[in-house]
Amino acid sequence: MTEENGPQPKTGEALRDSESLLAFAQEMAHLGSWEIDYDSDTIIWSDETYRIVGLTRSEFDGKRATYFNIIHPDDREWVTQQAKNLQKGERFEQTYRIIRPDGEERSVHVQGMVTIIEDDVPRARRGFIQDITERKTSEDALRESEKHLNEAQRIAHIGSWEFSERSKILTWSDEVYRIFGVTKEAFLPTPDNILATVHPDDRARVIKEREEGQREENYSFSYRIARPDGEIRFVRQISLTLARQGSELIHRSGTLQDITEHVAAEAALRASEANLNQAQRIAHIGSWETNEHTKTLTWSDEVYRIFGQRKETFEPTVDGFMEAVHPDDHAIIWKAIEKEAQGIQDYTYVHRIVRPDGEVRTVRQVAQVNAIENGAVIRRGTVQDITEQASTEEDLRQAQKMEAIGQLTGGVAHDFNNLLTVILGNLELIRDGVNADDAVSAMIDRSVKATEQGAALTARLLAFSRKQNLMPTTIDLNKLVAGIMDMLRRTLGERVEITSSEAENLWLCSADQSQLENALLNLAINARDAMAEGGRLTIETANISLRDDFAAAQAEVEPGDYIALSVSDTGSGIASDTLKHVFEPFFTTKSAGVGSGLGLSMVYGFAKQSDGNVTIYSELGKGTTVKLYLPRSAGVTDETDTSRAESVLPSAQGETILIVEDDVDVRTLAVVLLSGLGYEIVEAGDAEAALAVLQHSARIDLLLSDVVLAGAMNGPDLALEIRRGDPTIKIVFMTGYAKEAFDNYAGLDERTLVIQKPFNKITLANIVRRGLDEGNTRS
Repeated sequence: MTEENGPQPKTGEALRDSESLLAFAQEMAHLGSWEIDYDSDTIIWSDETYRIVGLTRSEFDGKRATYFNIIHPDDREWVTQQAKNLQKGERFEQTYRIIRPDGEERSVHVQGMVTIIEDDVPRARRGFIQDITERKTSEDALRESEKHLNEAQRIAHIGSWEFSERSKILTWSDEVYRIFGVTKEAFLPTPDNILATVHPDDRARVIKEREEGQREENYSFSYRIARPDGEIRFVRQISLTLARQGSELIHRSGTLQDITEHVAAEAALRASEANLNQAQRIAHIGSWETNEHTKTLTWSDEVYRIFGQRKETFEPTVDGFMEAVHPDDHAIIWKAIEKEAQGIQDYTYVHRIVRPDGEVRTVRQVAQVNAIENGAVIRRGTVQDITEQASTEEDLRQAQKMEAIGQLTGGVAHDFNNLLTVILGNLELIRDGVNADDAVSAMIDRSVKATEQGAALTARLLAFSRKQNLMPTTIDLNKLVAGIMDMLRRTLGERVEITSSEAENLWLCSADQSQLENALLNLAINARDAMAEGGRLTIETANISLRDDFAAAQAEVEPGDYIALSVSDTGSGIASDTLKHVFEPFFTTKSAGVGSGLGLSMVYGFAKQSDGNVTIYSELGKGTTVKLYLPRSAGVTDETDTSRAESVLPSAQGETILIVEDDVDVRTLAVVLLSGLGYEIVEAGDAEAALAVLQHSARIDLLLSDVVLAGAMNGPDLALEIRRGDPTIKIVFMTGYAKEAFDNYAGLDERTLVIQKPFNKITLANIVRRGLDEGNTRS
């Protein structure tokens, strides 16, 4: 073996080893080689290329056209076009799909260059082909994942970011750009640029929180940004530390979320809760919920206020609630629980509670029962403070009850007063017509006195029922109080100290003076009786303007100006349970046989009938104050002295009187009394009979008629009809109550003469004489 021939075997072996290593490398990298000879139109492939295209050497004829048929039809044309017009040494890359003989689709990446060109035409090319199917699948999956991530970020308004402290490079996802309202081309995300977008009012806080947060592994904070279009958005930033080197921060990533709508929703929720709390506070309605499973009771703010508790010091529990319920109302709660046990889902109940300060309030509970899946029971409901409403309803019921009593009283009073009129008149006739001894005269006097007391009781009932005949005038209340003080001192005795406090510039009031004096006297006597050991009585006057809210709380009271007359004592006071009954007729706290129980009811009726009001306030052991409200008058006081000496019995002066009364006994008595005084009398039992009498009578000077008559026409109707024929005729009415009969009578005013039944001979004689002398004709 010559030296020249010696290394040849080694060289061949090395070449084979090199080719073997190259083939192994191509197999491992899925990278095959190829070479095209355009003159022979053939392709030479490496073994890996055969594996990539899925052919064996025996299955491939080496023709270039055969390979091009393997290329996916959708990619074949552009691959062919790119292969043209290549220059020598020019590199090219193509990625396309192939379809292997078994039908499997693969993705390949082809790189090559032109190696020979003759006459500007490529004659040979070589290069590599790599199967990138798995890589492309991964890349497609990655792109799809990134697409889904971007979509999710866009939907959730959450963007992602990364920041390298060393390179100072900040990377944003697409959604962060959208949140900030900028584009990648127009905005470079750097810490300084970002800080410039932060709302000026939040900037200092953001710098501080970012500096403090960098010392932590994770942190988050919220702030506002101002977008280029001027819109203000709220964002929440969350930062996570990815890498540190010692204490040095190297890499961070995190998220940025647009929370503008969330912040707005929270603000709206807070506003809604505030509105709900305000509405509950205004309506005094709170809400609550109990859970039998967790044994919890939840209250709204208003429930705490209703119960007089504070969140900080009181935790609502079922036991705590029961302790707040008035002891006398526990049975109401247990009854409601029984309803629930019977399957009733919705129920309402009213009970009282006792607040920590001792105040008793009335509440209405409305409850609903709901069962949940685990078998626990949820109760939800409302609690409303109805203390004032309950009081108003009680006042209304009281007013309705008293009105019903008043209607009954008015109906009875008419007939009763007729009876008393007959009894009193006949007693006087007996006394005047017989010469009785002292014992008989005393019996007659006692009977007259009893009859007069019966008449006084009836008058008080009529005052309560607001059916008395009032003659209101304009009164200076200060002068009235001053004028009655001496009488009050004589009546109440030395053990009662009387003081008065008259308001300066007191308005004038409108009222019936005699009834007002009686009311004041009644109040003073009640006060004296409440001060068994003596005490102080104070009478005060004041100007009062009642607002709509106060007037609305008082039954039958209109807003406006009133003069208040207050009578206060230092007596024993009245218990709260008793106080609500004091204006009822015949109700009295005095022992049996002491008082009629009509004093305050008379004051009540007088005040209401005068378009005023009366209130009472009392505390046990501290005394009582009754306040009478009378309407303000725009007139002037009448200084005329209307007092008359009624002890004189005036006689007739040749006049004729028509007496109209459907009660035979009363009419007979009136006829006897007036004819005894010398008057000519014509009588009738009803209005129709009276009109018939007038047609046959030459002259009638005065009509004396009952207000209530049997038949279609009452007394006022009759008077109007007579006045049409004779405007000069004088008229006096008799009445037992029935003031409403005058409502449509235009002739009734303060000069219209009315005599109240029962009456005696002197009273009747004087009013008839007054009617004849003064006259009451109205044009």
